[in-house]
Amino acid sequence: MLRRSSSFLGILGCLGLFLGCGGGGTSSDDIVRVSRQNNSGTYAYFREAVLGKEGQFKLGSIDQSGSKDVVELVSITPQAIGYSGMGYATPEVKMLAVKAEGADAAVAPTSENAAAGAYPLARGLYIYLLGEPEGATKHYLNWIMSPEGQKIVEDIGYVPMPAVEVTDETAPPEATIKVAGSDTMVNAAQAWAEVYMKKYPQVSIQVSGGGSGVGIAKLIDGTVDLANASRDMKEEEREQAISKSAGKEIKEITTALDALAVYVHKENPLNEIDIEDLKQIYGDGGTIQKWSQVKGYPADDATN
Repeated sequence: MLRRSSSFLGILGCLGLFLGCGGGGTSSDDIVRVSRQNNSGTYAYFREAVLGKEGQFKLGSIDQSGSKDVVELVSITPQAIGYSGMGYATPEVKMLAVKAEGADAAVAPTSENAAAGAYPLARGLYIYLLGEPEGATKHYLNWIMSPEGQKIVEDIGYVPMPAVEVTDETAPPEATIKVAGSDTMVNAAQAWAEVYMKKYPQVSIQVSGGGSGVGIAKLIDGTVDLANASRDMKEEEREQAISKSAGKEIKEITTALDALAVYVHKENPLNEIDIEDLKQIYGDGGTIQKWSQVKGYPADDATN
């Protein structure tokens, strides 16, 4: 697959090597597929939810390393389509309503619809660790699930979980907590760390992204304390983690819900899309390559 930085692709787009930047609607009927790299939990979730467990992506997508990068590229590429967490939405893009197979209507990617289970691409955002948390790590995780920590989830644009009041007001001990993983969650993880360290400066929290797969691999290797993931831990990862940690139990904490949004340029006339069309756009062997092939796309716009 094509692998370039979003800034480089943006320059190419503005030079006309892809599509040309700016408003005014689409300038061609061709669809530009923006995707994620294969170490991303978002990539893995989208593949299973849209393409099926045995499905594969077709070649030729523009693969981005981060959730923010996907949205930024779509925002400057009038013909683009991409997928990313709803917490990364900007005024320069549009989030499409998504229609599940066999459903009567498309459902918008909102917090309410994700919480109600109505949006077909809703998913959990997880923190994984090995063994029972202790000391500062336990204190930090309890704080994330507290009203204050869950308010940050809501402010960023994800769906908070039922908050749990913190009854133990004992300050955490001095410690360093290393966190890595999901780029979808990195905005929440950084916000959690920033607020928590202001309250408890004796605790240093080091946050990095890299993708869910990277975070889980580092957890298995023992180089981080917590792994952020926007997908479930795979069975082979669980087996490796238990083996390398001398049998420690894997702990999974659902910190939030996310509506994985399908993004298009703000001038794109399309307002909704169904799962089957997404499969035909992104899936290996899929037949949709032009916007005029997508159900509901205005014929007049496809000729502009």
